[in-house]
Amino acid sequence: MKTGLLIPLFLALAYGQTLAADGNITINSPANGALVSADSKVSVNYEAMLGPKGDHMHLYVDGKRIEVLRQLKGNFELDALNPGKHKICLTENTKWHMSTGMENCVEVIAQ
Repeated sequence: MKTGLLIPLFLALAYGQTLAADGNITINSPANGALVSADSKVSVNYEAMLGPKGDHMHLYVDGKRIEVLRQLKGNFELDALNPGKHKICLTENTKWHMSTGMENCVEVIAQ
């Protein structure tokens, strides 16, 4: 049995979090697989309904936190992305900045 998979589950349950949160996060644009200009800012249009433990969202690009978003609907302008494939994610977080496990990601290609 792989106990490494049980540790995150135990920690989530111990801190009163669930792996499947009630609510949703939608990234309206850019679309998954979209081509974006490497010379221009990238507008991320989103909306969310946070679960009972959610307080705000974190915006990530390629695993690096870019911004804390407190509005549940809006746009955020990312700086131009280097050419290549990039992953843009929004995650739901508690007021202590701990992830609830709810997230939505899209991959884009900057060229």
